[in-house]
Amino acid sequence: MRKRVTNQQEKPSALRELRDNAGLTQAQLAHHLGKDVSTIRRWEKGDEPSMTRSEWKYFCQLIGKSFDDLPEVLSSPSEIPETS
Repeated sequence: MRKRVTNQQEKPSALRELRDNAGLTQAQLAHHLGKDVSTIRRWEKGDEPSMTRSEWKYFCQLIGKSFDDLPEVLSSPSEIPETS
């Protein structure tokens, strides 16, 4: 079995930090959202689109934050207002 080599300076995603700070495992978050753990992993790696609006609302309830308190990096490009 090969060990995956990771960059030790690699910073965890904002989503992972929020989940970790709330004391939730990937498995627990997956259970609450009705998703597979592999989906949570992909979201945290940024490999695929993230949660729906209703999933974000529930996630915010789980971690005890409002959507407005989430880091801007978690906003989807369509939700970021354009500036001139």
